Amino acid sequence: MSGTEPAASTPHPGSITYPGGALYFGPGHPTLCVNDQMGYIYEDPRVLAELQAGRLDPLIRLAEQGIAAGMPCINVQLMHYTLDQRALIPQVIEVLVERTGCAVSIDTRDAAALEMGLRAYQPYKALCNVINGERENLRTFLPIIAKYGAAVGTALVDERGIPQTVGERLEVARRIIQAAEAYGIPREDVAIDCVCLPSSVAPNSMPTTLRTIQAVHEELGVPTLLGISNAGVMMPEHELLDLAYLVAAVSWGLDVAMVSPTTPLIDGMAPAIDFLAGKDPYGGRYLSWYRRKQGL
Repeated sequence: MSGTEPAASTPHPGSITYPGGALYFGPGHPTLCVNDQMGYIYEDPRVLAELQAGRLDPLIRLAEQGIAAGMPCINVQLMHYTLDQRALIPQVIEVLVERTGCAVSIDTRDAAALEMGLRAYQPYKALCNVINGERENLRTFLPIIAKYGAAVGTALVDERGIPQTVGERLEVARRIIQAAEAYGIPREDVAIDCVCLPSSVAPNSMPTTLRTIQAVHEELGVPTLLGISNAGVMMPEHELLDLAYLVAAVSWGLDVAMVSPTTPLIDGMAPAIDFLAGKDPYGGRYLSWYRRKQGL
């Protein structure tokens, strides 16, 4: 689902790194699919109880499930109020890397927890899914991200809330990019979340999101990101809606998709749509998926 190459000593802009090499994202690269289910699985009281007791087996199984579905990166999100993020995030990262060799995205609102996670992930380069357009957020998190040379995942939200039009979203994106560059973070490392709203509450919102993806590429020249798992929230067969949203978004140029590894057909669908959308021009990754499926 994403290009994997040996990690350079200085990670290339528009990439994250992990024990397996580098995962590139942005225009010209296949879609990077990130396993985003960690923040959902502890809704199960049994899983939450295991985490509270320091047992990380559910998270290891989740990472392994994502890797099997072609997602070498997992979003580490442990924001339940009963969990000690500062203790748990670095521990989880160390265990996941050691046991599964996965890449890591960190999702937290705690600056100290973010820094502890980034330190635990050294010498690799993480994605930090922590930034939005609020000035206080930018002042708090960007220095930490810059210190560790990490990449940025964003949310197009500012002090006024979620912008409703493409133009308003671009204004927030410009603020984020300018602030990141002021801290020495290259814009190729800033993946702009173009806002995937739940279809259950905003059923007509996808066209605006798709136009935002296009505008972010054309006017700002930076990668795009979506939390695809939001698409089907509170709807029956929600993962089918997630899949439909993913296919549409990739066809408009989406670069990073936060998605569940249980999404129907996800292991083959992502390389298939990349091939059809011209993001994998010779179908190499699609054919690789087919050969693995056939045991060749």
